[in-house]
Amino acid sequence: MKINDALSGLLVALFAIAIWSYSATLPSMGQDIGPHVFPQALAGGFMLCAMLLVVRGLRGLRKTRAAHVSTIATVGDEDQDAHWFTVPEWFGSRHAVFAFLLVPASLVFYIWVSEPLGFLPTAFILLMVLFLTFRTRVAMAVPVAVASALGIHYVFYKLLKVPLPWGVLNPIAW
Repeated sequence: MKINDALSGLLVALFAIAIWSYSATLPSMGQDIGPHVFPQALAGGFMLCAMLLVVRGLRGLRKTRAAHVSTIATVGDEDQDAHWFTVPEWFGSRHAVFAFLLVPASLVFYIWVSEPLGFLPTAFILLMVLFLTFRTRVAMAVPVAVASALGIHYVFYKLLKVPLPWGVLNPIAW
């Protein structure tokens, strides 16, 4: 989704105001340069970027409206600036939208299922569903999903010492 730069600039400006406001509450160190100086300088830089984004976004809207009035068709990125929001072309494809939504849904699935089922089965199921959704051949998806799940488990469980859940595989935990 393409969002007009004016809206992005407003969001950055709100972030800059929040940084500036919070940094003003930091305790004084008994001198002019205290813990508030760097965050406020950063907020000032964010505010400058926000103003530039807003100007650019509004200029893009104005150019496109003027071009439409004089019946000159605009092409490319300038046409995207004609609207506050522009939906991408792939949004019309059901498969593409499903594949896009499957990625955050897989995170939710992992959160709900990984404790009772275990990391290895959950990772294998997730990888298989993602591979098949993104049209990977089954003959390629199965060994890659198994190897990836085992490889990720080894790196996190053995090398990084992250306590991954075993779930149903608890009797054979190594």
